[in-house]
Amino acid sequence: MQISALSSLYVPPSKPAASHASTGNETVQDASAPATAPIELPPLRLLQGAELPRATAEFAAEAGRQFRAAGIAIPPEPVLGMDRMGKVVVANEHPDKARIEQLFQDTPALRDRFAELSAAHQLQRAVTGYDEFVGAYERLQGNPAAQAALVRERIAHNNAQFFMRMDGDGGEPFFAGLGRISA
Repeated sequence: MQISALSSLYVPPSKPAASHASTGNETVQDASAPATAPIELPPLRLLQGAELPRATAEFAAEAGRQFRAAGIAIPPEPVLGMDRMGKVVVANEHPDKARIEQLFQDTPALRDRFAELSAAHQLQRAVTGYDEFVGAYERLQGNPAAQAALVRERIAHNNAQFFMRMDGDGGEPFFAGLGRISA
């Protein structure tokens, strides 16, 4: 069933459920209930090839401009990451940590660009070396313990978190495990 078809079944919290009458297989909505427009999502865009380093450099330059405009000093170099809620956080100790994090909260477009870069770099990392992984897995046919170890290693590889070290000249993306970052 499409989202637009589901939205016609939506009962607004302010409307009592009695405003809908069931006639067998279908639900008839009261004419006084507001119509809900279908949700439209922007097209999915994936940074790849030369576009990814270029977008990373453009983001770092823009973030650097915004840091300077906000009076945020570099050095020391902040290391940016994302928490599980999608918030950009400073992963290392920095005297302007709270101000940097607030800047990203107050500037959704900057936060969204960092999230886009994070996703693109993580996807690129996941696919890089995949053919070698498949070949190694096939060579280990008949050795399930070794195959399981290889899969665990690949999962750990793919679970490494994306970070970007910001310096005066731009940003350097890197991946790290769940340990503490000290840059």
